[in-house]
Amino acid sequence: MYSELLSDLCLSTDPEDVPAEELVADLRQCRLRLHRRAAIHQHVVAEDLARELDHDRILLSLCAALKIEHDPARFVNPIAERARLEELLRRRGIEIDPI
Repeated sequence: MYSELLSDLCLSTDPEDVPAEELVADLRQCRLRLHRRAAIHQHVVAEDLARELDHDRILLSLCAALKIEHDPARFVNPIAERARLEELLRRRGIEIDPI
């Protein structure tokens, strides 16, 4: 279900309009919000889901901008797919984790 939500979200955005540097900055901000949320142990399921979807949408947009193989359908296991894409970004010299 998560991958389907993410696919729909990605269809509604056009990453070609945003420079890669801006996507990196946006992704770092999303990551920071996710870490802060986890650190204070407040969980509202709908908000958490929205934050994760936003993070992964930006991650996919960045991969698209950099011509890195990506597919929202691979987010059936979001943790593994995030790690795979982040490793591909690291190989290109892009570190996402702001902490």
